Amino acid sequence: MGMLYSSACGYAIRALTFLADRPVRELTQLRDIAIAEDIPPAFLGKILQDLVHGGLLRSSKGPGGGYALAQRASAISLLAIKEVVEGTSDLEQCASGLGACSDSQPCPQHERFKPLRVAMKRYLAATTVADMAGALAEKRQLLGRRNTHPAKRSKTTID
Repeated sequence: MGMLYSSACGYAIRALTFLADRPVRELTQLRDIAIAEDIPPAFLGKILQDLVHGGLLRSSKGPGGGYALAQRASAISLLAIKEVVEGTSDLEQCASGLGACSDSQPCPQHERFKPLRVAMKRYLAATTVADMAGALAEKRQLLGRRNTHPAKRSKTTID
């Protein structure tokens, strides 16, 4: 998925972003989330259960059951999702892999890596599911405009 989080965490972010666009009281079935986000259902089921246990989702079993956000989308940060799905210890680890690394016992990369680590944590803490849903809606709107106005598309493409 990237350097900030695992594929499981990326799937969790996508699922929560999908649910952010649903009515607050409406429960959405796992299968609908999996199809909409192209996530393997069995893998998604485990991730959603982790999110329920972590207090970010609520669920109901049986007919008419499903999942919904347990908090406002604007209250769920990417850092909170990462904490639930995979933990955040990787954001504290030594960049050189030397184990103990701190301001008092720095590794050779400590001073260069520390600002990056701080920036990553700030980004994850400041970015919410609502932000992700808003950015996705803007992207869809922009792509929709591009697809409906072929004359406005750039003639140069990059493959």
